[in-house]
Amino acid sequence: MNARLRLEIESIAPGGEGLAHVTHGERRRAVFVRRAAPGDVLEADVDWTRKPARATVLRLIEASRLRAAPPCPVAERCGGCDLMHLTLEAQKEAHLGIVRAALSHSLGPSPRVELPPVTTHPAPRDAGYRTRARLAVAAERGRATVGYREGSSHALLDVERCWVLDPRLDRMWPDLREVFRGERGRGEVTVALGAGERPVLDVKWAGELGGSFFAAVDAKIHAGAWAGAEVWLEGARAPARLGEPEPVTTGADGLPLVVPSGAFAQAHPAMNTKLGERLVARAEIAGQTVLELFAGSGNFSVLLARHAASLATVESDPRAVARSRANLASRGLSARLVEADADGFEVPPAVRTVVLDPPRTGAAGAAARIARSKARRVVYISCDVATLARDVATLAAGGFHLAEVEMFEMFPHTSHVEVLAILERSAKMKPVEKPTA
Repeated sequence: MNARLRLEIESIAPGGEGLAHVTHGERRRAVFVRRAAPGDVLEADVDWTRKPARATVLRLIEASRLRAAPPCPVAERCGGCDLMHLTLEAQKEAHLGIVRAALSHSLGPSPRVELPPVTTHPAPRDAGYRTRARLAVAAERGRATVGYREGSSHALLDVERCWVLDPRLDRMWPDLREVFRGERGRGEVTVALGAGERPVLDVKWAGELGGSFFAAVDAKIHAGAWAGAEVWLEGARAPARLGEPEPVTTGADGLPLVVPSGAFAQAHPAMNTKLGERLVARAEIAGQTVLELFAGSGNFSVLLARHAASLATVESDPRAVARSRANLASRGLSARLVEADADGFEVPPAVRTVVLDPPRTGAAGAAARIARSKARRVVYISCDVATLARDVATLAAGGFHLAEVEMFEMFPHTSHVEVLAILERSAKMKPVEKPTA
């Protein structure tokens, strides 16, 4: 059941959609609108059958002063930069609103518990900042389509240029179409910078890739245009490796950090370094016994190992563990590296400080174990505010309080934001008891 209604957009919701409220029946209902700005007044077709309700804009009656003309010609269709229609200041305010609302909710209704002020760190630039991106590719009948998914759709949008992509990667679009032309199938290609600041590819492919594809990629590598590629064909037990496919990014300490092909790495080097600076400045790790969970390839380990009295890291990916060891060794540093599931790792009794940087799914298991441990300080780095809020609530139930929150504009023009949260527990608070069966 649809209805044509006048909507006034109040705020930006997690996920980047505009939020309005209207009365439907006897209830006041939330309505989400894609590419809307706070302050917009619009006429829209509201679909009440969806939960929550969503609307398609029919006419913009009054445009918000927070709107900006997107610099990218495909911004309205692309599913990537979902806030590019807002000014940079409006994007920051949207992020702040999302962070404050999520964390305030996690702290509960008690008037004695207040959210600390949120310190914000803007990006030094909003164009050409991404040194890593995941592209979609489809090839058939002698033609290759390379681009991103359209917003709220699985449809593939053919892209010629990307406003936020590092120029060294943005030059790859014609070359990618060339190497995939003549192949059959579809897949994902993660592009990043590797050795010599040359592009590297991580390909996950369902379909056929013939000898012409591998010859074309090999030619790019031998010509010095690309550093390497790792190619996973559907059903294969091991990838095909050409050249040097490992990305080389900038670690949180500002030095080169090598990561395995396809493994996680921050896409905004300048903001990653700023995050590292703030971690050292605010985490009070000097002289501490520190446990780092979800350590990856050592992005933060290379900082923590310099300042902590002792450091143990936990990571489940064996390739990332090996790279972390090599990254530490290249700096003359060492730590105890444990290959294990960080979300199920029990915090040793001697640990007083825990640092964690989980994926978007958060760290529900780790938060519960930290709450039961003797740890007194938690430094939580998050790329998903919803799961951060959930885990903060778990830690708060274990006696921790949210002491500091800092927000980093790691992903300009998108609804994503990076948060550094510091939680503390006084010596008088006892750990929560482990539940009995």
